[in-house]
Amino acid sequence: MIIFLHGTDTYRSRQQLKFYKEGFVKKYDPSGLNCTVLDGEKLTFSDFRKACGATGFLSKKRMIIVENLFSKNKDKKIQHEIIEYIDHEFSKDNVLIFWEEEPDEWRERKKLGVAPFYKRLMKEKQEYFPFLIGEQLNRWIRTEVAKNKGKIDNAAILELASLVGSDLWAMDTEIEKLINYKKNKIIAASDVRQMVRTKFDENIFHLTDALSEKNGKLSLKLLNDQIRSGAHPLYVLTMLVRQFRILLQVKEILNQEENYYTVASRLNLHPFVAQKAIKEARRFTLDELKNIYQKLLEIDIKLKTSQDDPRVLFDLLVMKVCSQ
Repeated sequence: MIIFLHGTDTYRSRQQLKFYKEGFVKKYDPSGLNCTVLDGEKLTFSDFRKACGATGFLSKKRMIIVENLFSKNKDKKIQHEIIEYIDHEFSKDNVLIFWEEEPDEWRERKKLGVAPFYKRLMKEKQEYFPFLIGEQLNRWIRTEVAKNKGKIDNAAILELASLVGSDLWAMDTEIEKLINYKKNKIIAASDVRQMVRTKFDENIFHLTDALSEKNGKLSLKLLNDQIRSGAHPLYVLTMLVRQFRILLQVKEILNQEENYYTVASRLNLHPFVAQKAIKEARRFTLDELKNIYQKLLEIDIKLKTSQDDPRVLFDLLVMKVCSQ
């Protein structure tokens, strides 16, 4: 079987890729040793052929995933070689998935549809993931909130779509934050306006960068700037918890395998987020990350059960992290 996943909305295409991988492992590969992810940018035809022709371990089937071959590999010859291979040599018992991110400008310049590689893959099982807009985006938000056991009214959906737009990586974070904030209550438009700060992810990266560099002065400034700008303390905390949870997971993977694509694939992270997280995780020890994560959970309890000043709690956290 050959599957082609492509489109500008990498969040949904990554989710679909994860769905196929988990289904394959469950049905054919309990050992988890028969799924190979190939970096299309650096891929050679020899490596591709070797991966496809390898014998499965305790399984008759293998899954081979090739990422961004068309968009990043400068050797155009490999595309024709792969077409020839899948037409004449590829075993249909295996599962071969091509995953491609498609920047908007490609379609504007009509780069797609004329390339032989794309024409060939379009004959297989293909799924296209464009950015969601309008009512499609609204339905996705409503479904995602319900899937995560939250509740949201229509005005809040429109507000959220307006503030965050079609970036479902950012939208997923905002939905998680809002659900945690409301605790089984209906999310209203006022909650969205209070809690959602567009482009806050970059500020979180700056903050965790400063913490990873043990720069206490800059860390305190970035935290206090957010609170002074009107960001709710629980909003800031939720984003910090999420980011350090990612760093903790990244660190555990890096301790086993120093591979960027393994991190992005296993944690289902946007490539940009994965790259930043790896850089930051390398500056901490695993014990340091576990301690920070525990401190954040303690702050969460105090913010919800006491009258402690949030700024004092955050300042103490920074002092603790930067003194490690």
